[in-house]
Amino acid sequence: MNKFIQLACAALLSFSALAAQTAVTQLDILNLKAQSEHVLTSGQPNQTDFAKLKQLGVENIINLRGDNETNWSEQELVTELGMNYYHIPVQSKADITIENATKLQALLNEHQQQTTLLHCASSNRVGALVALYNAVTLKKPVDEAVEIGKQWGLKSLEGVVRSKVNEEVGQL
Repeated sequence: MNKFIQLACAALLSFSALAAQTAVTQLDILNLKAQSEHVLTSGQPNQTDFAKLKQLGVENIINLRGDNETNWSEQELVTELGMNYYHIPVQSKADITIENATKLQALLNEHQQQTTLLHCASSNRVGALVALYNAVTLKKPVDEAVEIGKQWGLKSLEGVVRSKVNEEVGQL
């Protein structure tokens, strides 16, 4: 009986992940990817994408872009659509910090049963904060943390992540 329940749970999880990935294919947003049943990552959605995200069940938007990176108010649009909006400005390499990575993880944990889109311009900053959190807080080997970060969008900020991990680990 126990094995049957495990198999049923595994099947349901697989179906949920497949459903999330299927929803992702309905949108044309840069680097859009389902990380789990409830977490999507991407580059910057355009204004019409947010209404589509709402229709697909996205309840939370976490924006890592700097304050002046768009010429329209994402917060205003997202809240008008009835979604929750959170902003952790990562304007430069200096903002790739364990503090920001921890804030991000706290938001993901707080909304783990709700569908959340986490984005920056390309998802590079998303992956950088995820990698940093995995290396410093979860104490995963830096190469493993970087690989996880790459799954979340890390590209050109890999050197910054490795440097920040060395700084943080040296202070522990």
